[in-house]
Amino acid sequence: MSLKTDYQSLWEKLPVNMSDVQFEKLEKLMNAVLEMNQRLNLTRMTNPDDFITGHLYDSLAVSMPKGETVLDVGTGGGFPGLPLAVCYPERRFTLLDATAKKIEAVKQIADTAEIHNVDFLVGRAEMLSRDEKYRESFDIVTSRAVAAYGVLSELCLPFVRTGGFFLAWKGPGAQDEIIESGKAATILGGKQPEIKDKNVLKNHGVHVIIFCEKKHETPKKYPRSFGQIKKKPLK
Repeated sequence: MSLKTDYQSLWEKLPVNMSDVQFEKLEKLMNAVLEMNQRLNLTRMTNPDDFITGHLYDSLAVSMPKGETVLDVGTGGGFPGLPLAVCYPERRFTLLDATAKKIEAVKQIADTAEIHNVDFLVGRAEMLSRDEKYRESFDIVTSRAVAAYGVLSELCLPFVRTGGFFLAWKGPGAQDEIIESGKAATILGGKQPEIKDKNVLKNHGVHVIIFCEKKHETPKKYPRSFGQIKKKPLK
């Protein structure tokens, strides 16, 4: 299998051009995840076609805004963080998950795939975003299908610096989630969220991206405890 040539029609749709070295790293990444998946459940997509479309292409089909530092919240098996790190080597990525075993696995996967512009963080987003070291310190925060958009906004926007962006990978109900979230994003310091990259993703069964630009600081009382966030989401 040649990742570059066998799936060329997919890569041509991406808003980023990749070198041969980057294709090699993506293939190493895929193989490392699938090997690790035999010991730790990281993905249900074990068929190469599904993996390439559902993980690699899905992670990369986004028009990334400018920014040097990126935080991936709830990274799970390393998506979208690791593929993005391969394609944007000039940026620094931090992969966050509450499960230490997953972060350790993703760290090993990154080492195997020779992805060096990544850091790793174990903890709960609602707690870490209150830490001065991390609060409003990232240019871009990404998260893929972790929770309802209103809940996700309270977990992620406190990490974003003013002028930065929160990008959420969402399924076909993305617009409904935006409507359901009401004014959550604006309460937390963001502009009104909007869906972008529709044409890139059309007909491939992957996520759409909700963009939200941070226009002012998040009020200090947010985020609340996760129990409060789940019980009474901002609207």
